[in-house]
Amino acid sequence: MVLGLIICAGMLAGVAWRRHRYPGRWEHAFSQSHAGARKALSDARSAARAWERSKAQSESKARHDVESAEKAREDRLRRMDQRIASLNSPGRGNRVEALGELVLFQHVLVVQSLSVTRSIALAGLEVRFEPGRKNYSVYCTDADGHVHRAKYPHLPSAPESDEDLFDEDQVRDFAVMIQNTVAQENIFRARLPRQLKEAESRWEEAQADTSELETARERLQRLRQRNGTDPRGEELEARVAEASRDWERLTGHVPPR
Repeated sequence: MVLGLIICAGMLAGVAWRRHRYPGRWEHAFSQSHAGARKALSDARSAARAWERSKAQSESKARHDVESAEKAREDRLRRMDQRIASLNSPGRGNRVEALGELVLFQHVLVVQSLSVTRSIALAGLEVRFEPGRKNYSVYCTDADGHVHRAKYPHLPSAPESDEDLFDEDQVRDFAVMIQNTVAQENIFRARLPRQLKEAESRWEEAQADTSELETARERLQRLRQRNGTDPRGEELEARVAEASRDWERLTGHVPPR
């Protein structure tokens, strides 16, 4: 029952659509005697629609090319902005290693104690290891001469103490890792002014270079002009108008486009 109603509704919709597209009496829309007039109108409509669709697709692609060029330029400038920002303010950088109260990053050494957390710049930092009776020590002297001593106990302070104990090689290796990271940081800082100047120069060049974007915009403009002046558009519109007039003379009704 339901399926039958659906089929019936579909048939009625098809009939209504056909009567709308080919207005007039019943025979004008369905009779074989007027098939030629219907085909002429249908072919004219189809050709005009195909032309409009072709223009729309070509212009849509050209607009997409403009948008892609704009986005590519914006992305390129944004990446360069980020590069300049990272050179001006590199921050901590990636985490390298940690031992005890010291956390080593690419550009800073962070001291984390119960009372305070502070950062020591790696540039110009001097690091040395010293053994001791109860503690191994890593002395860190910053560029201003301030010294921080990190203690790594290797003997328990009490018989049942649960404090962390450290092996000498473990602490020595960590001190060497800090020294090597400091060496890398010193090289980075020495090269920084030149890298920053080069990055800013490339940004200015990219900002001034709009060639790809302008090429895409000019292509879109030429396409629009060509589509607007192409005689095929007027010819197809004239064909639709003629077929519509023929249908009106036949039926007394103006068909929709």
